[in-house]
Amino acid sequence: MTEITRDPRVIVFFAAVFASLLILVPMPSEDGLQTRLKFGLDLEGGSWLQLKLQGAIIQPQVDPIKILEKQFGDAFGAPVEVEWRQATTEYHITVEGRVTRAQVDNLGYPQATVTPRGEATRISIATSPIGVMVNFLQTSLDSDVRYVGPDPISFEVRSDVTREALEALLAEVGGTLAPGEAGFSEGVTEDTVDETKQILDRKLNRLGLADIKVRVVDNKFILIDLAGVSVTDAQEIVGKPGVFEIRIQTKGNESMHVLYGSEIVDVSLPSGDRAGNWGVPFTLSEEGARAFQKAAIDTGATKNRMDHEVSMHLDNDLIFSAPLAQDLAASLEVAPMRSMIAQVGPDSQRAHELYIHLREGALPVNVEIIGSGQVTAALGEQFKKQVLIAGILALLAAGFMVFYRYRRPKIVVPLVATSFSEVLMMLAIAALLNWQLDLAALAGLIVVVGTGIDHLVIITDELLYEGKMPSGKVYLARLSSAFGIIMAAAATMIVAMLPLFGMGFGAFKSFALITIAGVLIGVLIARPAYGRIIGRIMQEDRQ
Repeated sequence: MTEITRDPRVIVFFAAVFASLLILVPMPSEDGLQTRLKFGLDLEGGSWLQLKLQGAIIQPQVDPIKILEKQFGDAFGAPVEVEWRQATTEYHITVEGRVTRAQVDNLGYPQATVTPRGEATRISIATSPIGVMVNFLQTSLDSDVRYVGPDPISFEVRSDVTREALEALLAEVGGTLAPGEAGFSEGVTEDTVDETKQILDRKLNRLGLADIKVRVVDNKFILIDLAGVSVTDAQEIVGKPGVFEIRIQTKGNESMHVLYGSEIVDVSLPSGDRAGNWGVPFTLSEEGARAFQKAAIDTGATKNRMDHEVSMHLDNDLIFSAPLAQDLAASLEVAPMRSMIAQVGPDSQRAHELYIHLREGALPVNVEIIGSGQVTAALGEQFKKQVLIAGILALLAAGFMVFYRYRRPKIVVPLVATSFSEVLMMLAIAALLNWQLDLAALAGLIVVVGTGIDHLVIITDELLYEGKMPSGKVYLARLSSAFGIIMAAAATMIVAMLPLFGMGFGAFKSFALITIAGVLIGVLIARPAYGRIIGRIMQEDRQ
């Protein structure tokens, strides 16, 4: 046995098993002994949600000059002439009468140059046709609009909009949508989906919900599993993130839009002062600071703070409202201010919630909860026991069939032990990488046990030459032949699992992931060691 313990393949095998035991050993915690294994919704209990991303990809067919004629004509009630100069990337707009810079700013062109020309006013806008179209769509739809691509010209509208509403809007400027699905397709771009998923991941993890799965389907839907969370809490947590907006009160209960959450570039941790009042410091972008200053001055918030409160909204729900601080109001009269503090009073928990909303709450698009469900903790515990029993029965049944075939305990014991060790190593990898084990993943474990037994039987049959162990070169040749068959079978299994893994969501991915991992562990670690161990045992019997 000294020779076999020096074999590098056997050394690697036993080192991997020992490391797996160290990883899986239960550790004391507040709730008693806990392993590092993470269980999914099926086995832990919790809730699941289906979210729909509200948005559309559109291909408008419209002349930017007609857009500007309508925008400026309606704003000033006077004839308008528009000229496009491609060489300088500028639009020159001539309006009868006098026009102020503030009036042009209100149309969404803050960088425009306003020049009096006799009885008329000339306005120069340094923008492209795409910029004009984006501005028109954003201001008309009150939504974030992103340019997607030039061939054909496409835009992403990040809000709930219908084809009919868009066609009615474009008809006002002599435009329309491209015919068919190309002109209007429900959904958003992959970049927006990825951005939404990442923000949800970060927000949920920041709330302490690390055991979550966020999956994307068809660029329209997001599926979320929240292990250990009730469906009511899940809807409250996940349904809350949306479009973050800052508004300023104008008159009575009315307010005007100032900026979206995308203009908040940094948020610091909540802090309290000596009086016990808590606040959340945040920083605006330069463009956001200018927009905030302009809105504060135009509404009169800098002079009459108490009648013009600043409010923060998440998916149109009010989450904060307060008047400008006196020193901030005075500073805004002079220059834009990027650094601000949202004071919430003595409630530290409210300050922490506002911090989360400011930092991670602004999704690029609105989401709608279209489905939900729940798995109780008791049912999850029952599933866990049933899977454990199924796994033990699978190993016992495999051991019985192996014993029935060979009738040699010296073969049965290492074969079953090797198969069990593969399960240990797979669970250790899952714990190390924080994989969630759900029913599909554990079904993959049982499948790997079955295929592993098949491969070990192939090795054993090849080594038993006419019922006895071959010697010398014949032994090595047969071991090589067995591994040729095993490697081909393993490659076939992995290739078969790759399409399921590539789908990227649901039980398919969990099943494929654990199956691929199990096959690789088997062919790279467990089965080479078994071939050496069983060969040595048979040689001792032969002698």
